[in-house]
Amino acid sequence: MAMLASPTLAKANDTDDPATATDGTTTSQAEAQADYDITIDQATPVVTAKSGYHITFTITNHTNQATEAGTAYLNTNLLFTFVSRTDMQNWAEHTAGIPTPDSLGTVQVPAIAANGSATASINVSTSQQTLAALASWGPKPLMLSYITGNQLLAALPTFLTRSSDGLTTAQTPAMNLTVAVPFTSSAWEVDEDAVKQRIAETDEAGDSSSSSSKQSDDTSTANNDSGKSAVTEDGKAAAPATPKSSEKDGAQSSPSSAGAGAVATDTVARAITLSGNDADTAGELGQTFAKHRSLQVVADPQYLQESAVQPSIAAIMQPSDFDITTYAAVGDDEAYRKAGISTEQWNADRATSLYEASGKTEESTPIAWQGSGPWTLDALTAARTQGYSTVIADASFDADQTDAVHTGTYVVNTDAGDVTVLKEQAVLGTLAKGQATSDTAAAETSDAGRLARLMAQSAFYQMEQPYTSRYLLMTFSRSDSAAWIDAVMSALEQASWLNLTDLDTMTQAEPYSVSSEVNVDDSKAAEVTATHSTLNQLANSRADIMRMAGSILKNELNSSEASSLDPQALARHDASSTATHTSDPTAWIGSLLAIHDDMAVRALTGAADTDASTRMTTGAQTLASDLLNSVHINPSESVSVFSESAKMPITISNDLPYAVHIRVNSITDSMQIVTSRDAEVSIPAHSDAQVTFTIRVSTSGSTTAHVTMTDREGNSFGNTQNTAITSVMRISDASGFIIIGFAVLLGIVGLWRQFHRKKDPDE
Repeated sequence: MAMLASPTLAKANDTDDPATATDGTTTSQAEAQADYDITIDQATPVVTAKSGYHITFTITNHTNQATEAGTAYLNTNLLFTFVSRTDMQNWAEHTAGIPTPDSLGTVQVPAIAANGSATASINVSTSQQTLAALASWGPKPLMLSYITGNQLLAALPTFLTRSSDGLTTAQTPAMNLTVAVPFTSSAWEVDEDAVKQRIAETDEAGDSSSSSSKQSDDTSTANNDSGKSAVTEDGKAAAPATPKSSEKDGAQSSPSSAGAGAVATDTVARAITLSGNDADTAGELGQTFAKHRSLQVVADPQYLQESAVQPSIAAIMQPSDFDITTYAAVGDDEAYRKAGISTEQWNADRATSLYEASGKTEESTPIAWQGSGPWTLDALTAARTQGYSTVIADASFDADQTDAVHTGTYVVNTDAGDVTVLKEQAVLGTLAKGQATSDTAAAETSDAGRLARLMAQSAFYQMEQPYTSRYLLMTFSRSDSAAWIDAVMSALEQASWLNLTDLDTMTQAEPYSVSSEVNVDDSKAAEVTATHSTLNQLANSRADIMRMAGSILKNELNSSEASSLDPQALARHDASSTATHTSDPTAWIGSLLAIHDDMAVRALTGAADTDASTRMTTGAQTLASDLLNSVHINPSESVSVFSESAKMPITISNDLPYAVHIRVNSITDSMQIVTSRDAEVSIPAHSDAQVTFTIRVSTSGSTTAHVTMTDREGNSFGNTQNTAITSVMRISDASGFIIIGFAVLLGIVGLWRQFHRKKDPDE
């Protein structure tokens, strides 16, 4: 974090303290500051009447020489007031040239070893002269400087923000701020053993306690089965939850049924699980959510159902955090359908069903969270079509800059109906997501530095138009830590200039704009190329499952049956008329498709987590591969042929719970040693069957027979078995002796003619 400017410091009344930063800069000082930097480790984000000011920082020496002992100075400017957002940004980037003559404190810094660092703190009491003299609330410039001898080695500009607590100045109305956080995760993993178990097993006839799939989207709370402790809305650990049930329409059903039928997950292999680390992360988040009730938690209902944490929810987002904005950018619904992703998997009705299935009784509004691309008019139309009348947008929505911040509520007229867009404020949102406002804002490379800027910026926004009612939105990212969220919320709750509101209040606010047009900054729009590639891979793996259903299973599903399959319904045993017949593979295939499609929708989330996408896509491909490879050719020994023909037996194994009917093909590398070409065979469930190929030879020698399998459409699948064939021709019948005798006779006659023929005189 090299400093980018190096003001010289003039001496004030106390010759030991820096008093004023002037615009003069020497080359030697600039070079020196490039070799040293300061990082804020901890700082008081809001100064109140009783808080004082405390800052802990680390000075790093990037040179190969040790420094002498030095002094760190903390200075501000009591009389300076920021008058524009440009002033704020220039100060953060160390280009403002604002003097800081008022000393808050100093601390001696020991010598720093070459390429080493030193940590120091400055603690300013409430009675300290400068701090006590702060008579107005709001942001002030704060300069942290490090000097050895008479040389300034590093200077870091940051902000000190005073609240109105304890001040006698007139109070202005607080600015409304809504703070939202997505409660979702990309830490999904595929349990390959569970997938293999699901492939190899089926439900017994009439066994209503058995389910086809752990993860149709409607399973009961995930980690409870593994004995993980739940976290209640109060943030306290609770005993592992037991499956819950509720009365609906007079029938007893588990929460995982979503009103569609009973599901007993204790007998089902779980194919998609959350990583072990996610439980710890979720637990920490749950405690933070319970601590800060004004924080608006927007939960992914799929994740909420699987997580052991059950916080208080302000709204629910699209299931599996599906990326609606990229879906609209791709603009190919058929590609998503072939990949196994239907709109029914992520629409608002589905979100509500999953939310209710998690055991929640209070109502919650579906709100679509922005994906990796911007909210275009097409994306808003798609969201509205699927039941989302409100969406949360980042600063890319309506990227035009205005003189002062304004309410972030918009109403957009789409062909599907009006959509309320809640747009977050750009600078606050950037800082809340753990990002610096620019590459040169040196203090913002640490959490403490970003928090200081965030509080100062929010106070400045209130001071811009103190008597204008405005509703701003700030959102955290999907990956922000519980510690960071806690620090930010704790600071915001001390901010006398802010009124923390909920999402409903902001939604009902007077919109800043009502229009049928959308102005977005699409410079960072999601790359759809990667999405196309993922969709193609998922379409291929799903096609392999359908191929098993229609061209390999003995009791195949015809095309009309296959196209009408509802994997989620079959996984819930809604298709009870077929689920009770072990000879009918419909429900079994439906459960495999449900597993695949759940992986598919998790591969295309708005988190833009390429690792998670790869895990889910690979899991879907492995599912299809394991399914096809469950029918395989067993290794066979080499064959020796001692006559013109012989038999080559080949054994085929079927590890599936349903019978298959396939073709087996054989071809050799030789024209003189050949086999019959193909044979059809039916193999019962969990059984072996044998086919026999005829070998015909016309000479001695050796070759290899390549045995493969094809479905009934002639498309190959599974493994290839290579069998060595050796031919050793020998005489074994009377016809062979007759041929040899005739050849000997011809030889004798030839010799007799040679010795008894009349010679020509010239010979």
